[in-house]
Amino acid sequence: MGGGGGGSNPTVDYVAGAVAGSANIITGFPADTVKVRLQNRLNPYSGPWHCATSIVRYEGVRTLYRGMSPQLVGGALETGVNYAVYQAMLKLTQGPQLQLPDAVAVPVSAGTAGVVLSFVLSPAELVKCRLQLGGTERYHSYSGPIDCLRQTVRTEGWRGLTRGLGGTMARECPGNAVYFSCYSLLRHWLPGKAPPPGAADQPRSLWQALADAGSAIVCGGLAGMVMWAAILPLDVAKTRIQTAYPGSYYNVGIVKQLQLMYREDGLRALYAGLSPTLIRAFPANAAQWLAWELCMQQWQRWDGSSSGSGSGGGSSSGSR
Repeated sequence: MGGGGGGSNPTVDYVAGAVAGSANIITGFPADTVKVRLQNRLNPYSGPWHCATSIVRYEGVRTLYRGMSPQLVGGALETGVNYAVYQAMLKLTQGPQLQLPDAVAVPVSAGTAGVVLSFVLSPAELVKCRLQLGGTERYHSYSGPIDCLRQTVRTEGWRGLTRGLGGTMARECPGNAVYFSCYSLLRHWLPGKAPPPGAADQPRSLWQALADAGSAIVCGGLAGMVMWAAILPLDVAKTRIQTAYPGSYYNVGIVKQLQLMYREDGLRALYAGLSPTLIRAFPANAAQWLAWELCMQQWQRWDGSSSGSGSGGGSSSGSR
């Protein structure tokens, strides 16, 4: 694995992460809607294809994008925070005092970023999940994100917006560590490398540019699939917590929720929505990492041309 943050500043890291997060959400949201419907405790569908076709036939194509606006805002915000915190932690863990090896610094930095972003991500995902369940159980009454927030606060208080925070954190910390570590490792081994810091303004052939973009796409897609395969049971439990009735039998913590799910239907319940999750994971995370790499390389060019030194905000994975 390769290492450092490339010398970029926190603002650049955040903006590039926000662009990357938006690319992820726009690319993968329809499959995410199918995943949430399948993870619902009372889901009536026989599988992902049945779910997707039923939604389109009876509720319209727009339903696949229901709840995307808060997720788009939240996704851009949380991914920006995620990358900015990760880069800052990476500089700290690989700085002159700690000098941790990549195999330690990358997962530690990513796991720490997962803690921070959970506070941003959890309320947005609560709204998203409830809007995506529109037309099922009680969630048909929401007219939009603002109405969902208003009704949640009215019926559950402000603490209702923190529902599922523990589950989100239990998912994001290990998931983030796996995600960044996997991408870093794959980028090191697969052909196609981003230009190193200070060299982004040097001309590259079309083949070099395409090989670098292809590597980012493949590595990003595979990293997303590995991460979601590893943490899906935690995601299912988190979704059920956020969509449970307050005070109901299913309104419990993450560990208890996992136990209830396993008693219901064994591993099948724990991995509900696996197919659409993995189908979504590759293009969504490929788009995310490609957008991130392109943003950081563009910043290097701008920063290098303005300073004349060629040193600037390098890609987080430029040497991986």
